[in-house]
Amino acid sequence: MKYSPSLNADTTSVGQRALSSLIRAITTVTHQAKPEIFAHVQPHGHATATLARHFAASLHLGRGRGPTLKEIAFGAHMHDIGKYFIASSILLKPGGLDEEERAMMSLHSVYGAIIISKLPGVTEAIRCVVLHHHERWDGNGYPEGLAGTAIPLAARIVSIVDVYTSLRAKRSYKPTLTKRQAFSSLIEMAEHELDPYLVEDFLRLVRDKHTLAEHNRTFV
Repeated sequence: MKYSPSLNADTTSVGQRALSSLIRAITTVTHQAKPEIFAHVQPHGHATATLARHFAASLHLGRGRGPTLKEIAFGAHMHDIGKYFIASSILLKPGGLDEEERAMMSLHSVYGAIIISKLPGVTEAIRCVVLHHHERWDGNGYPEGLAGTAIPLAARIVSIVDVYTSLRAKRSYKPTLTKRQAFSSLIEMAEHELDPYLVEDFLRLVRDKHTLAEHNRTFV
């Protein structure tokens, strides 16, 4: 099975063209070497990138200062790449993780940031998405315990989409939630785990079925 990330064809810089090629190469290698982790990481990265880019566009990002749509899409697509360095017994474990396993799992964002920082075309915004997508609005996240708007905007955007697509996806350790259930979970997580203002924006977007359906039919 070939997997191709849905990143914009209008990428013009040499660095970003190189990055696109490397992502395709990484995808091919990981699919062959670790198919069970590939099945967990790559489709989720694809779905998250598609929806995160659309969400960012709805916020009118990429038209001036701040992260571009391509940076958000790249970061979202690669946000869980560090999970290839987490033991399958932990990553794919049915049921909850114990304290030691959670600590190991939390390292995936650091591993991922180290990996992508070596790739040509990776910007600080992309690296920050990978490193900080598990920070929490209340400061109780990882790896650096950033809080509120100290968390980079691109990471806050991807974090919300990551949660939503995870809730809507089938996993060995949880049931698939309905849209209504996923919306309720996001609302409960606002102000604690997720940026409450961006959650409001995201819910408005996702509830607009006509706008969203053409972008990602799986998770609407």
